[in-house]
Amino acid sequence: MPSGEPKDHGICARDDTGIEGWNNMTRKEIIQGLKGIFPPVVTPFNQRGEIEEGLFRENVQKLTGIGLAGVLVAGSSGEAPYLTEDERLRLVEVARGVVQPPEILVAGVGLESTDATIRLGQEAVARGADALLVITPNYYKSKMDADTLEAHYRAVAKKVDRPVIVYSIPQFTGLHLEPATIGRLSRIPNVVALKESSGDLQFVRSVLRRVRPGFRVLVGSVSILYDSLRAGAVGAVLSQADYAPELCVGLYQAFRQKRKKEALEFQERLLPLARKIAVPYGVPGIKAALDLSGYAGGFPRAPLSPLSSTARKAVAEVLHEARAGLEY
Repeated sequence: MPSGEPKDHGICARDDTGIEGWNNMTRKEIIQGLKGIFPPVVTPFNQRGEIEEGLFRENVQKLTGIGLAGVLVAGSSGEAPYLTEDERLRLVEVARGVVQPPEILVAGVGLESTDATIRLGQEAVARGADALLVITPNYYKSKMDADTLEAHYRAVAKKVDRPVIVYSIPQFTGLHLEPATIGRLSRIPNVVALKESSGDLQFVRSVLRRVRPGFRVLVGSVSILYDSLRAGAVGAVLSQADYAPELCVGLYQAFRQKRKKEALEFQERLLPLARKIAVPYGVPGIKAALDLSGYAGGFPRAPLSPLSSTARKAVAEVLHEARAGLEY
């Protein structure tokens, strides 16, 4: 095994009851499992800004065993920038007590410094994370050139015992990775995938031409999902999967089974959820959609504010339109 490559073994995870269990997925199995649809699960808070752990657990339980590839904890929809490191780790522990192989538990561990990201990543692995989502450091974005980012990801990937996923979301970070840079990152040992959330199809196609064979590309925008899958992407991380997983899984499965018309019909149903909920309302809108769909969104954490009653009504109307005529 090359130097810096994590060993290919299972890890011992402790669930939320304190009872030890074994996640015996190998590194190869985890990488193979990084395909399909992942919901970036929200973090429900109460009015005091405290995590409602029971509601979080219930959401994760509802999202398992229904055709999703797994779950992402502490991503953008999970309000990761507003979570303490201890809170992120606790969410990993709770989710690990629910998510069972072959479903994959991905944990968002990206912080601004390399050392802090390594420490959080190691702790997340110790609590049962299967793979680690690492956002591009961006506070000093003018200094985040290709060489700097390569050194960052190389250091993180070498020090953690689970596969690393690069997270690019330029609309939040203001940091635009070049396809050639992503190609270089894809060749770092233990950097196995990219979550690409720009929503730019031509960019995704350019990235897919430059990454090494076997590197996994997941998109973060439903508007380009079908065409991205055709181009070689292996799946997506979609906020719509938090509250409409049946539509997201339906699209992916229809694509896999070469039912083009049905796949495009699912995408058409999903598009208004992106354009009329995620784009205008952000995380508070996603949480309202969960509340209206039988899940628990809870309150967003300040400074984010809950939706107004008028906005919640608009979200409800979009949800009704998306599901019209479907059988459950």
